[in-house]
Amino acid sequence: MWRRLSIVGPLLVCCGCALPAHQDLLPDDQRLIREQLVIHSDFALARHHRLLDELVARRQEIANQLQLPISDERIYIYLFATREDYRNYFTDRFPFYPDRRAFFIESDTRLTVFAHWGEHVAEDLRHEVAHGYLHAVVPNLPLWLDEGLAEYYEVKRGQRGFHAAHLQELDRQRRQRQWEPDLERLESLTSVSEMSLTDYAEAWAWIHWLLETTPVRRALLCDYLARLRTTGAADPLSRSLGSQGAVSTRALLGHLQLLVDRMGVEHGQ
Repeated sequence: MWRRLSIVGPLLVCCGCALPAHQDLLPDDQRLIREQLVIHSDFALARHHRLLDELVARRQEIANQLQLPISDERIYIYLFATREDYRNYFTDRFPFYPDRRAFFIESDTRLTVFAHWGEHVAEDLRHEVAHGYLHAVVPNLPLWLDEGLAEYYEVKRGQRGFHAAHLQELDRQRRQRQWEPDLERLESLTSVSEMSLTDYAEAWAWIHWLLETTPVRRALLCDYLARLRTTGAADPLSRSLGSQGAVSTRALLGHLQLLVDRMGVEHGQ
């Protein structure tokens, strides 16, 4: 995705970033500890800034909604004052990585978020910190599920994961007959380089459908995450839907249409 990038597992072995290198280029003028989050910045940041308060509150929200435990594993956040400083660090440290607004990096020993204080910092931090909270307690998250959950949680609290931009994009492509839901295809993707913007939108749509429609669907997702936690692996979620796969696809499209109709009413269309 052009905005952000999440990097986990073996990719980090070759670049040796279990601990951030080039410390002199990292923001370190100020350090704040807010529960699980350790925030380093090179500019003054209020301890109870409303964005930090939101990120802290999101931790309990994710745990409650997904029936996950609370972890005390630290998530290190490095906030650069400017995009130029942020890009200089990554050009020097990770020259072979694509240019993205924010990064989440997981190694065997550390969860780290990098971002700069720009126009999209709230969205970016909500997304990347959600990755951190999830990876602290659930191993081996499938790519589509990891990104779908992060997209769901990147919107402001109180909106129940409603992502208007994703909804509009999927609705536009569906009306032009350029897209139909295909969970099995999403599950086959193993690298963020394979994921298009539409794939991120569809991943969000499946998560929104599972979490915001019926208790049975939410329980299906929570049970799946529980299996990943206890065993480190699980069959694709589409298999849990079993013979209901086609029914689920129609139900997802129906859910999206309801959201489109509701959005049109709210905007007087």
